[in-house]
Amino acid sequence: MARLRRAHVVAIILAVVLNLGVVLAGLRLYAYPDTDAPAPTDAVFVIGPPTPTRIAIAQQMVDAGLTSNVIISVPGPGSDSPEFEATALAICSQPQTFTVYCVTPSPFTTQGEARSLQSLAASHGWTSATVITFTPHILRARIIMSRCFTGDLRMVADRAPLGAARWIYEAVYQTSAFVKVLAEPAC
Repeated sequence: MARLRRAHVVAIILAVVLNLGVVLAGLRLYAYPDTDAPAPTDAVFVIGPPTPTRIAIAQQMVDAGLTSNVIISVPGPGSDSPEFEATALAICSQPQTFTVYCVTPSPFTTQGEARSLQSLAASHGWTSATVITFTPHILRARIIMSRCFTGDLRMVADRAPLGAARWIYEAVYQTSAFVKVLAEPAC
């Protein structure tokens, strides 16, 4: 009986330690990933969806003289985020003081965006780029982008607040999406 209780206590302790480890790893990978400070680069790429906060970060980089080329990943017609499509199209259709490249990657995924970046970089001779995405996506986006873009890559986080439910969703989604990253190691 005492042996059974001891095994039960050990199992509970191991479960608590394992869960704590998963939570701490998730915090490190998704809530506090390694990011880069904005710095001069040939282009800034706002990957999808092109939220107003991501667009604002790109604009701040242009205003600070860090780039004169902005790439915006635009969802295709009929996307599930028409408000972001409208935000991007407003930038893409109006004259700007900087060069804007509006692309709709095919497929409209991080991998499609990475291929678009590499294609634009090759055609324009760019050797550096800053990618702007939201915090939980930084690590996975860095891996995918670096597989396609061979230049100096910087990752800047859009730290727009996310609610608790969204953080939980993103932890699950980003973790499961790493399976695809491991299964498809090529650009």
